[in-house]
Amino acid sequence: MNNALLEAIQKSDGRYLNDQELRPFSEIAEAFQARIAAYLYIRDHSKELVINALRRLIQTPHRQVVQEHGAQCQRDMMYTLEYIAKGLLLRDEDGFMEEYLVWMQNILRAFHRQDACVVAYKLLKEEVRTAMPADQGNMVVLYLEKLIEALDTGI
Repeated sequence: MNNALLEAIQKSDGRYLNDQELRPFSEIAEAFQARIAAYLYIRDHSKELVINALRRLIQTPHRQVVQEHGAQCQRDMMYTLEYIAKGLLLRDEDGFMEEYLVWMQNILRAFHRQDACVVAYKLLKEEVRTAMPADQGNMVVLYLEKLIEALDTGI
């Protein structure tokens, strides 16, 4: 986001930007309100979303993972939501992919837990879809889908 602003200003070459050149800034500003709202929702409700997803996960064949590692699952899923919320504010889907997903994928594969995590994050995605307002939830779901795909098939 900041790079786009800086680039447009640098290209203006000592003149004011015209309406067409300003349009992307208006779009960023309008979308930013939804991003802030999604960030705030996640900040205020992440524990609830994660616990609901884990309650559903315990009803699957991955019950033992929740029983043995429930606290770690909750911590990691809440951390994931926090990282997504920060990515939403920065509008940084690529940073999420490059930094967080690669790290998470490597950790889970090392512990052979990616199958259970794929199911857990799919359930979290469903919780987000049902609990959050659609415009905000859709933004969060995009990040979760990238995470699920990385865990399921690799990056």
